Amino acid sequence: MAVQYYYSEVQPVECILIKVPVVVAEADVEVVVDSIVTLPELAIKVDKIIASVRDLKGTPVFVEENVTGEVAVAQLGEKETGYIVKKVVVSGTLHKQIFYVNKNNEVRHTSEDLTFSKLVELAEPRPVEKRKNVFVDFKNIDIDVNFELQRASRLHQTAVLSLTVKAVEDRQIYVQTCPRPQVCPAGNLLKDGGLEAWADRYYPVFWGANNVVQTTNVHSGSYAAEIGLLNPQLSGSLFQMVNRGIVGGRQYRLTFWVMENFAGAGNSAFTLNAEVVFFNASGVQIGIGTQSLASTSIPDTAYSQVQFITPRTDQDVAYAMVRFSFVPSAGNTNTVKIDDVVLECVPV
Repeated sequence: MAVQYYYSEVQPVECILIKVPVVVAEADVEVVVDSIVTLPELAIKVDKIIASVRDLKGTPVFVEENVTGEVAVAQLGEKETGYIVKKVVVSGTLHKQIFYVNKNNEVRHTSEDLTFSKLVELAEPRPVEKRKNVFVDFKNIDIDVNFELQRASRLHQTAVLSLTVKAVEDRQIYVQTCPRPQVCPAGNLLKDGGLEAWADRYYPVFWGANNVVQTTNVHSGSYAAEIGLLNPQLSGSLFQMVNRGIVGGRQYRLTFWVMENFAGAGNSAFTLNAEVVFFNASGVQIGIGTQSLASTSIPDTAYSQVQFITPRTDQDVAYAMVRFSFVPSAGNTNTVKIDDVVLECVPV
């Protein structure tokens, strides 16, 4: 089933060279093939005749129209351009299977092959670019056979073959193609959103990390990431670059689970920034979605889910970065835990 797409903004396009059959002329043809056949034996009646066409062939006849208006038949070996297909010679073999009843009331069979040829004048012919690329195609082939058993072994038949003849030229043309519709993939676009894979306790395999430590205090699975544990007085970050599934004209939803961890004197004074930053192919930032959480709004007894949706992406977007930034204030002693991070493309 064909699908039609509409584009409201300027899209990059591409021109490709394709070969297509172009009908340069056509005509409806009727060929009458009349014959008298002597059956192998005496017959009471003819039961039926089944007819078919074999070795159907069309030979185009090219002509050149000069400036004077004279018409000359094109000869082989001459130049390829400047000609039209004026006529087509249609030829083939009419194969007939004849079923008859003999004097003993037995059904017998015989066959007959008749060759035929007809010169057909084409309607409204157009110039061709190259004669060698022109061929003849046939459509709507139909055969009607009338017969009369004139004597016990003498059968008269009239077969009418009707068909449509098309002179077709294979031409190479350039066409402009629409860009492939960008797909919004389902599922989590992040690798190891559950933060289960670690090179060691300081470096998650699929994430970039600064001032981050592995923790077993989790929302699910075996591990989570704790930001600020190495030094709660210094900033920290957890981030991942995302290349798969980042397309233009879409919104993205970031979901994660977060919990504060009390340490030392329990002075809670930090901000957690969750961001989805979008870049073009040159690495220039062209969009961002963000959510800021004050430490006082993050629970310290259990994980809490946070979710936000980014603005619609620019058409030039190439990839994105998911980043959690830990920003402490003076005197802060607490840290924050992150687990089960999901980045999803929002369906339109």
